[in-house]
Amino acid sequence: MVSVLALAGCAKKQVDETQNPDGVTDADGSGDSDSASSGTSRARGSTATRSGGRNTKARKVTSKKPPRPIVVPDENGGEEGPNGLLAEGFAVAAVSAVPDFSTLGEPSSSFVVANLDFDEDDAANGFPGDPSLTSNYALRFSGSINITEEAEYELCLHSDDGSQLLLEDTLLVDNDGVHDGAVETCELLYLAPGEYRLEIRYIQADGPLMTMHFAWSMDGGDKVIVPTEVLFKPDGTAG
Repeated sequence: MVSVLALAGCAKKQVDETQNPDGVTDADGSGDSDSASSGTSRARGSTATRSGGRNTKARKVTSKKPPRPIVVPDENGGEEGPNGLLAEGFAVAAVSAVPDFSTLGEPSSSFVVANLDFDEDDAANGFPGDPSLTSNYALRFSGSINITEEAEYELCLHSDDGSQLLLEDTLLVDNDGVHDGAVETCELLYLAPGEYRLEIRYIQADGPLMTMHFAWSMDGGDKVIVPTEVLFKPDGTAG
């Protein structure tokens, strides 16, 4: 089944300091109706929000795969199942923007994350999954996102420092740069059912804190962290 994604920008939001309740990971983006009516962010932590503004001209991206059947991951399955994303770490000298990963050579480390829900933490502790990544590094998260319901989805990156999101190799959410604090950028997309190739890029310069969240909402509902059950590692990924 050929799937189509049409892009329209979302209106610029105000500074948001909403907390995301623990354990809210509904695949359909459902949650607290009070937050939905106020338009507040469901990503954790203080958030300065920015977006590209309303864009009435649709952009289309084609998914090459039909959606996968919905399967809830086994809580006891660890990292052995198909869900999650592959993370690849790269040391970068004096990073100031998301780099061209094709020029970075082989990653210094690789590991699997269930989703991107990493609250503000001391950067000296390293990125979860690789404690050696403390400053001046870039991370590439790759895999796919499974869309089973046709709807308008708002996709958001909330990070310190910069981040970018690509679907089917098309840059759709650009939250790049070195940030004084966590910043959120969102885009409103129309997604038809399909399995979309996903890549999220993240950088950490030499600041004291790190934050990385990937959140969404559906048809104007509450914004929640994108759950593990809709994320799939690249084929052949071990662990």
